[in-house]
Amino acid sequence: MAPSRRSVADWLLLAIAIEKTVQHTFVTWAFAANRFDLRTQVVPPWEVLMVSGGVVAVLFAVAAFGVWRWRAWAPTLLVALALFDIGGEFVGQGTVVIDLVVSFIVAVVLLPLAWRARPRYEAQAG
Repeated sequence: MAPSRRSVADWLLLAIAIEKTVQHTFVTWAFAANRFDLRTQVVPPWEVLMVSGGVVAVLFAVAAFGVWRWRAWAPTLLVALALFDIGGEFVGQGTVVIDLVVSFIVAVVLLPLAWRARPRYEAQAG
C-alpha cells in the first residue's frame, strides 16, 4: 500500500524521471533529424547513441510510471539509468575530462536520490 503523502524526494524522483524522458526523447529526435549539428559533436557512431537514447527514454518513462505507482523496482531502475547516463556522457564526449552539462549534473543528483529511496519503495511492496 502506498503512503498517503509523497515526500519531496519522491516528487523529485518523479520530476527527474520525466525530465530525463523528455531530454532523451529530444536528443533521439535531434540525432534522427540531424538537428543542431549533433551528429558531428559525438565521438561514437551517432546511430548507436540515437538507438540507445531512445531505449533509455522509454526506460525513464517506465521508471516514472513505477515511481508514480510506488513500485519497488522503480528506484533501482533509476539508479541503473543514472549510472548509464553518467557513463554515456563520457562515451559521447569521448574523453575522461568532460564538459559538465546539465544532463550530467541531473544524473549525478538522481543517483543518490534514487539509491536512498530504494528501502522506502521496497517497504511499500512488502
